[in-house]
Amino acid sequence: MTSLSKLLRIRICLYVLIAIIFFGCNKEPEKKKYVARVNDTYLTEEELNELDSLFEDSSSRSEIIKRWVSKELLYQEAISKGITDDEEFNRIINNSRRELASSMLLNKYLEDNLKKPNNIELQGFYDQHKNEFKTDENIYVFNSASFKNENSAIRFRTKLVETNWEKVIDNYSEDSLMISFKSGDALSEAEIYPIQMLNLIKELNPNEVSIVLEENSEKYSVIQLVQSFNKGAIPPLELVEDEVMARFISEKREEIFNKYLEELYSKNEIEIKEK
Repeated sequence: MTSLSKLLRIRICLYVLIAIIFFGCNKEPEKKKYVARVNDTYLTEEELNELDSLFEDSSSRSEIIKRWVSKELLYQEAISKGITDDEEFNRIINNSRRELASSMLLNKYLEDNLKKPNNIELQGFYDQHKNEFKTDENIYVFNSASFKNENSAIRFRTKLVETNWEKVIDNYSEDSLMISFKSGDALSEAEIYPIQMLNLIKELNPNEVSIVLEENSEKYSVIQLVQSFNKGAIPPLELVEDEVMARFISEKREEIFNKYLEELYSKNEIEIKEK
């Protein structure tokens, strides 16, 4: 998801949350079960689920309900103190309505008009901008497998030398002694740890298999280098596809947004007075 899309989603969530908090929930719901009540205001199961979806943290059900009760108590007290009749309060509410409506309109327009690029479009975008995707650090693409004991790692390494990664992994993926395996990891030097693994990878040639690396007494790893890219190299599309996709979508969003604004400008009367 691009930064523009994230911003729109965050704004919408915030404004919806503001509306829920300031305007409270329903009066006693007809034929509906409620999960909490503050005087004559009720929180239904549906409204609780909506609140839950707004929070990205791991808040429990009881924590969300307590949060709602606290906010509702404050809201009802604010009404009794005349806050909701305050000019500043209503100005903020009106501005929030405008922002919410604008954000929802724009988000829907972008979703309706922005299409995911096909392979040809993505490749074309990459070819046009490939110099912008140069690596900032040395990058290593490698396969790795870790085992609980050294003998298992040695047997795996022997078979890997005799055949290829895909065939060996197919036979070992259900092995109870295998801790984990990763295929085609593309990591910078700063992302590879422990340091012994990085030093080992640096010594390998493409497709070469490492000796067994003892990371600790319960973890033994085997590494196979696929390919490496020095700092400043242009990696192939498949290595940076997620980044290319994000850039493509971001630029298309900006282009669609600007065209939409131009269309709105042309359909409306606008006057801007100089000071």
